[in-house]
Amino acid sequence: MRRTFNLDLADLSRISMLIQGVSNSGKTHLAGDMLRTEREFGPIRFIDIVGEEGCKSIKHMGLGEVGEFVDTALDVRELAAEFVRDKVHAAVLDGARILYNLLLVEQVQSDPKYATAVRLPDARYDGEKSKGYWSQARFQMEQTINLLKSAVKVLIVTSTSAVDVHEVTGLKQIAPDIYGKMGAGMVGLCDFSGYIKAEVMGVGQAQRSLSFEVRSDVQTKQRLAAPLTAAIILPQGFGGWNKIKAALTAGLGKEGGK
Repeated sequence: MRRTFNLDLADLSRISMLIQGVSNSGKTHLAGDMLRTEREFGPIRFIDIVGEEGCKSIKHMGLGEVGEFVDTALDVRELAAEFVRDKVHAAVLDGARILYNLLLVEQVQSDPKYATAVRLPDARYDGEKSKGYWSQARFQMEQTINLLKSAVKVLIVTSTSAVDVHEVTGLKQIAPDIYGKMGAGMVGLCDFSGYIKAEVMGVGQAQRSLSFEVRSDVQTKQRLAAPLTAAIILPQGFGGWNKIKAALTAGLGKEGGK
C-alpha cells in the first residue's frame, strides 16, 4: 500500500523505545512511569513474559488490571492484534531476551520430531536446519516487534544488557543481552534505544540516567534532528517519562519542538 508523507513534519505522536540496562537499574520502573503518564491519552497495557515477571517492581503505581502474562510468542502476536482492536494507546513489552528465547524454541518445535522440545537450535540435532532456525527466529522477532510498534502509539521494550562485540565495527560495547546478532539488531528496531544506569549516591539513594547519545562503549540510537549529546538525569520516583519526552521534543528541532 502506497501513502505519502511530509518530510518537514516531526513530532512524537508515535514512538518506540528500547530501554536496556543491568538488573535493578530501573528499566521496568521507567516503563511503568510511561504507562502511568500516557494513560490519560488512552488505554494502556503491560506484557509480562513468564520467566521475566518484572511487573512486581511496578505494583505500587496504581496502574490497575492492565497486565497480562504470556508464555508463547504467539500470545504476543495475538495481543498486538487485540491492541489494534481495542485502540490501545501505550504498551510495554518487558523482557526482549525472553521473547527471543520463545521464538527460538518455536522454531525447534516446528519440526514434528521435536514438537515438545524446549531448547535452542543446535546443529548436533538439527544439522543444516539449525542455521535456518536462527535466521527465522530473528525475522520473527523483527516482525513481532514491528507488529507491536504499529499497534500502539507509544511502545517501550526492555532488555537486560551484556558486553557484545559489534559485528561491523568490532568494538566491545554494552548491548541488549540477546543471543547471537539479535542484541545489536534490537537496537535498530526502535526509534530510540537508550541505556539506563543507576549510580549509588549514598545509603538507599541512587541517581538514574538514560543515555541516547553516541557512545563508544554502549550501542544506542536516536532519531532526532538535533541529537542529544548528554544523558538525561531521571528524577527520583515519578516524572522520568515526562522529562524524557521534553528532551526528545527539544531534539526534534525548532519546528518540531514547538
